[in-house]
Amino acid sequence: MDLKGFRKEIIITTICMAGLAELISLPVIGPSLPFLIGLAAGTAVTILCFEILAKIGVRQGGTGPMVGGYFVRMLLYGAVFFICIRWKVACGFGCLAGILSLHFGILVLYGIVYKFILKKENPLNDWTGPKEWNDLSVYDDEDDDW
Repeated sequence: MDLKGFRKEIIITTICMAGLAELISLPVIGPSLPFLIGLAAGTAVTILCFEILAKIGVRQGGTGPMVGGYFVRMLLYGAVFFICIRWKVACGFGCLAGILSLHFGILVLYGIVYKFILKKENPLNDWTGPKEWNDLSVYDDEDDDW
């Protein structure tokens, strides 16, 4: 699967999971504008962070500065959650639901739908083929001569 189709599939699933979270919240807490705003903010920031992760992973053949991107993403998550929780608690819970919508969407899409409904091979599962491991004996290390 190409990266563009992969990203599009995950983003659509994320938005569907956020909609499902809103539908589940209606009978539990009733119609709540702060929850909906928090859900929208959490979903938006998780999609933004997913795009940042995809851009960093693709740049330079997948050898981009992953640690720096991790800190940027965590700051974004933290800032949006902090703003939401300071406004209203329901908004903070909505933000958490929005942030988890991406992760839950990936779990549902590639863990359940691909395996049981579509019966297709999971594009994230590359553990079936043989792995090529580095032979450490080819590296001459000066510490080995003691």
